[in-house]
Amino acid sequence: MKHLLSVLLTLLAFPVAAQDYPSKIVRTIVPFPAGGSTDVLARMVAQRLNETYGQLFIVEDRPGATGTIAGAYVAKSPPDGYTLIMHSMSTYTAGFLYRKLSYDTAKAFAPIINCTVNPFYLVSASSLPVKNVADLVALARRRPNDLTFATVGMGSGAHLATEMFNAAAGIKAVAVAYKGSVPAMVALASGENAYGINNILDAQPYVKQGKMRALAVTGAKRSPAVPDVPTLIESGIQVEANLWTGLFAPAGTPKAIVTKLNADIGRMLDTPQMKQWLLDNLGGEITPHTPEQFAAFLATDAARWQTIIKQIGLQLD
Repeated sequence: MKHLLSVLLTLLAFPVAAQDYPSKIVRTIVPFPAGGSTDVLARMVAQRLNETYGQLFIVEDRPGATGTIAGAYVAKSPPDGYTLIMHSMSTYTAGFLYRKLSYDTAKAFAPIINCTVNPFYLVSASSLPVKNVADLVALARRRPNDLTFATVGMGSGAHLATEMFNAAAGIKAVAVAYKGSVPAMVALASGENAYGINNILDAQPYVKQGKMRALAVTGAKRSPAVPDVPTLIESGIQVEANLWTGLFAPAGTPKAIVTKLNADIGRMLDTPQMKQWLLDNLGGEITPHTPEQFAAFLATDAARWQTIIKQIGLQLD
């Protein structure tokens, strides 16, 4: 009887929790250094939520270990809606890479909203004698394990997407891991590496400067951010892979709070002004959805990445 009463009181408290939420500072943890695309998005969302709720939303950057340091911190935080995490596809998927983690990625977080989805960007050093995907594939096949490709970190989404491309294209090349997007792109632009896959935001400035050549995007359709660049599928490589960035809470956070954040952030992002901002600043797009739909998307997406992780035998300590 006491247990039943406790459950009923908890259920009755959910709407009240959502009605009063937020009543104090809300922290969004970003698993990357300041200035990257995930950090930029998190700060934009926090600013708009400040305005919406009249309550302070702040962003804290906790980089390291492909996002698992931030992931572990949020996973053990109280499930009350006051500690959130802005995961990217890379940091969420990293939970499947490490042999020993203090949390289970698939169970530790409550999906709130997928803020933006954008394709990866396949680029080559301008010094490499290729003009398109077919040229790159032909060159790599002639020189197996000779070409190197830059990654923003071993096990990152960009690394896994490149391995997916290599497997589909039937080529073998050597990964060179850097500590983040900036050094990876600088190295590629200088010709230290032959090619690489990254987000559009970080690679496009080098393409515009003529230091890199845009070869393809990895989405099912061309990106409106770079409409002249073909997809890999158009280029004859049957690969579709997207980089997403979404907001999560610790598992067990009241559903009413999760639903409230989903509705308010979704309404905020689903406007012509914000859609243009996402496209211009991140190369991304948003499709309205519920937390349940986001969870279903994650289950399918994670399975695809786990397949490539097993294929290349990648595990991290």
